[in-house]
Amino acid sequence: MRGLVTLTNAWLTVWEQARGRRQRAARLPRNGEAGVSGTAGVEPFATVVILNWQRPANVRVILDYYVAYRQVAEIIVWNNNGGQTFAYDHPKVRVIHSAELGLNTRWAAALLAGCGCVIVADDDLISDEATIEGLIESYRHDPDRAYTLQGRNPTPANEYALHVEDVREPTEAMMHLTRLTCLGRQHVPHYFVALEELGLRIDPATGGGEDIVMSFALTRATGKRPLVVPGRYRDLPAPRAIANRQGPQQEHRTQIMRRCQAWLDGPSRIAAPP
Repeated sequence: MRGLVTLTNAWLTVWEQARGRRQRAARLPRNGEAGVSGTAGVEPFATVVILNWQRPANVRVILDYYVAYRQVAEIIVWNNNGGQTFAYDHPKVRVIHSAELGLNTRWAAALLAGCGCVIVADDDLISDEATIEGLIESYRHDPDRAYTLQGRNPTPANEYALHVEDVREPTEAMMHLTRLTCLGRQHVPHYFVALEELGLRIDPATGGGEDIVMSFALTRATGKRPLVVPGRYRDLPAPRAIANRQGPQQEHRTQIMRRCQAWLDGPSRIAAPP
């Protein structure tokens, strides 16, 4: 029976990949359009990092689009499912398998990127090629910022958080979401320094917070806040997807934000190399 289940799962995987490739040129809904952007002669420039956690069908749909985007040089998929493998046959795609190691793995994967420009994407949304190219172009202009489609600011009571999204022109925010964010690989180590100095544990069940930490870590390193830029995407709802997640997470994220605010201008406990 186990062999039959394995064979069935393998067949379904192959079928999904074939179906996705047939649909790759299809239009997304009106709030997101994939496919050729009309830019001729562009060179691959960026690495996309995607986490997979119990949503392999979503990841395959995303990959079916993103592998065709011409400025995407490679896509790293970190599979946080120790008991379930994930495969996608394409020269741009690299898959890392591990036990469930949490949200920090997106930044660990970013350290392995072959490109200096890294786009971190969740597995519950998909964006069009023009938006991805817009993020890359923003990075080219200034690689010392994070660029995102969704930002957050503290409320007047210094709680988490006021939304900054669906902007018509680039707009600074104190924090970015990592649902779709572009930044430089050279700045990713600041995240792990921040975790060490803050003594934080990032728990997805209580709302995560790795995006808050990365926002403050990069601002501390460069003096520049995240920039929310115009772009389009659509959600890919699925069981356990972040887009569906509900619960009392605001208090937890407020606590992380306030700790980062206090840390932002404080002295570092980690000695600089000689």
